[in-house]
Amino acid sequence: MISLIGHVLVHRILSSMAREFAFSQRLVRNLSILNLVVICFFTANMPTAPSLWLFIGILLITLKFFPRILRFFLMKRMRSALIPLLDAVILGLQTGKSFRSSLYAAIENQSGWMRHQLMELYQSLAMSENVIAMKSALLQDFRDEILEIDRSQSRCIDQVRALRRELKMHEDFRRRSGQVSQQLKMQAIIVTALYVALLFFVIMQFGFKEHGKLILMSCLIFLSGLIWIFAMGRRLKWKV
Repeated sequence: MISLIGHVLVHRILSSMAREFAFSQRLVRNLSILNLVVICFFTANMPTAPSLWLFIGILLITLKFFPRILRFFLMKRMRSALIPLLDAVILGLQTGKSFRSSLYAAIENQSGWMRHQLMELYQSLAMSENVIAMKSALLQDFRDEILEIDRSQSRCIDQVRALRRELKMHEDFRRRSGQVSQQLKMQAIIVTALYVALLFFVIMQFGFKEHGKLILMSCLIFLSGLIWIFAMGRRLKWKV
């Protein structure tokens, strides 16, 4: 009975995720089968009902937060996909198509979640009233720019190129800042590994009880240094 309830709850969450992220029917079917297999396996191996409830609870909590994590990574992909999308729109405009036709054709070439999100954007563009709210600030800003271009009905290709240049500039800045952040993370990992190794050596050689205050003070200073390094890294500004 418990396993059946757990399977139903997990299946509902998976179905909701499938609608939101436009999962294929095959993927949904495979996830449902995997869910059933996992639930049955733990049902057979869990000695008590509380243990099974605990497992199902952990699984449900994990699935509850998983869409946020998945959405974060998908939005990073979406940010990178907007520039090729505008390239396709520019190509369509150069062949004599209208702005909306070019945009629709470019969106049709997308797939999965990105196509689903961009199609919502196109639907809000096609409607006379702007009633569809975007689920992210990135798409909201992009939709506003697209609406301005669509309403202008003049020199669309120049405006699309200007929007592409702006997105490309932001992407370049983000990549450069990401490279600096990556370097800081690598340096922090190396320094942390060296510090932990030295800390274990000191504890093994001199003991923790006799020098506990000094060791704790050292850990506090080290953590403060890491926080300061990352704070300085976030304050880096690039000149245009």
